[in-house]
Amino acid sequence: MSREIELKVPLTCEQFDQIEKILTQKEQLSSIRIRGLSHILKSDEYFSRYHTHEERIKNNELRVIRLRTENDGKGEKSFFCIKRKTIENDVEFNSEKETFVEDADVLRDFFEASGFIKWFEKKKDSISVYVTLSEKPDFEAHLELEKVNSLPYVEIEYTKEDLPADQVRAGLEQILLALGVDPKKRDSRSWAEILEC
Repeated sequence: MSREIELKVPLTCEQFDQIEKILTQKEQLSSIRIRGLSHILKSDEYFSRYHTHEERIKNNELRVIRLRTENDGKGEKSFFCIKRKTIENDVEFNSEKETFVEDADVLRDFFEASGFIKWFEKKKDSISVYVTLSEKPDFEAHLELEKVNSLPYVEIEYTKEDLPADQVRAGLEQILLALGVDPKKRDSRSWAEILEC
């Protein structure tokens, strides 16, 4: 299992447009460096044996049981993921396992036969980059500027296990601040809670 430390922050339409200009380098920002720009469409299907978030927690079901299908313009790929998630000081810590799925319909059939329901689905249209601060080039984070079911958000994550969590959180917050985003406005709710599933 890998560690993932993530922050997600809701944006105004103006913030979204400004960050998009920076990430696509239509406007320059000297304090950050960007690499690996890609546009990705993701469809996430979440499965559960229960109908409510409360039932899932009460029965200690994994926080995420997900089938992701993504298209990066080069083709469609699917992945199955299970995730254990905790929130500490409004920062999301994830421990996840993910594997490639050759035929997503086989997994959907398995879920149906096993009594799982599709709990909810989210559609994400994102610009994906790797970003560093010019003054701290050794700290690189993955950032997605996204619309999730049409809601504008920025998500930033660090997946290496080489730094203490507090140092990672501080680095992620500094990148957000450089982009004009207040990290104190982060949203620690799950996507199911945000989308009111």
